[in-house]
Amino acid sequence: MDKRINWIDVGKGLGIILVVMSHAPMDATLKTFLFAFHMPLFFYLSGAVFRPSDISVWSFIKKKSRSLLLPYFLFSAITYLIWFFILRHFSFTPGEGVNPINPFVGIFLSTPENYQLTYNPAIWFLTCLFLVELLFFLYHRITTGKFLLLFLATSGGIGYFTTSLEFALPWNAFVALTALVFYGLGYATKHYWKELSWSKVIPISSILFLFIFILQSFSSERVDLRGNIIGDSGILFYVGAITGIAAFILFIIKIQHSKTLLFLGKNSIVILLVHMPILNFVRAGMHYGVGIDLDIANTLPWTFFFTATTITLTIPFIYFFNKNPWFLGKKPCEPIKKQAFPLQKNAVSR
Repeated sequence: MDKRINWIDVGKGLGIILVVMSHAPMDATLKTFLFAFHMPLFFYLSGAVFRPSDISVWSFIKKKSRSLLLPYFLFSAITYLIWFFILRHFSFTPGEGVNPINPFVGIFLSTPENYQLTYNPAIWFLTCLFLVELLFFLYHRITTGKFLLLFLATSGGIGYFTTSLEFALPWNAFVALTALVFYGLGYATKHYWKELSWSKVIPISSILFLFIFILQSFSSERVDLRGNIIGDSGILFYVGAITGIAAFILFIIKIQHSKTLLFLGKNSIVILLVHMPILNFVRAGMHYGVGIDLDIANTLPWTFFFTATTITLTIPFIYFFNKNPWFLGKKPCEPIKKQAFPLQKNAVSR
């Protein structure tokens, strides 16, 4: 059995905060910065916990269907109904002008085309991750882990080519090819991270994050992995995303024992599934209840307010779904996972 690894859970915890923040009212420059690496980060962290297995392909598909596809379809149905009856009537959401058939079809296609995911935009990650994990499992089963760089380079190259296409495949299959690069890097490099002193982490991470800001200035469009948009240059996209992941991990390793972030990381899937409807209700409360103009409530204090309030309101859902884990495709008494890879001296894995 697998034991959870602190720095990965903390990474998911801080990462899901960035995801919620990126969906809250926010300054465009900061949003561009976060979108450059926050979703590649989640694919990287997912790859870091991949373990080769001798189970059959069919058993793997059933396992991942239960943990990823079951929550996807269940929460898609629930949040679609919430959107149909309530959220689409809010003036600040693209609702009443959207044909309800489009997002209903989107439940099955899981692509952002024609507002198909407007009922819960963040939920695309689950179907895409399912394809990523299946592709990587098949690759590892066929090659036993050989030619990894060639496999990732080929996948990334094909993924970049698909960004010029004017159509999307179901479940963001094109995006999965791009995301495979980060997933594979997570699997290959998880052992190499080491804990540095704060005197090194702060300047190194700061310089790396500043480098991302500079890179983004060379692109005319914001990265949006969900929409298969990676900017003007595939090279700049991958360099920026990998730079952001490195800066982020150097930092989270130093705070890997944060109980709050560990809690959020272990429950990041719940936050992913429910935060968008909750955020829209928070926005509605501020707009209709207090009279706040949401078009100008995008300064950093407002971003922090919407983010903190939304995450706080997800906590009752976390406790509910932990008591009813079948919603998330888990067994009622499913044990906590044990460590996925051994301790190494000076390495940062608990």
